[in-house]
Amino acid sequence: MAYAIIRGDNGRRHEVAFDESEIKVSLHASNETVELAIEADDPDRPHEKRRFVLVNVPRHLFSKAMADLARQDRKRGQGINR
Repeated sequence: MAYAIIRGDNGRRHEVAFDESEIKVSLHASNETVELAIEADDPDRPHEKRRFVLVNVPRHLFSKAMADLARQDRKRGQGINR
């Protein structure tokens, strides 16, 4: 089950639960940032009420996280494919 949880500046927690819905995941990258978009396939909901999450991170931090994950997987002998 896919979900996302964030905590805003005001300290309040916000959660997007996708439950068992089909989801679409897309990744877009520029030289500066990487954007991960996750959206539930909610055909019965109005467009403005569809469940989605957008995450934008600096590209160098995303690249470092992926490299760290690859190193961890390699140490465990799993490789990148899961």
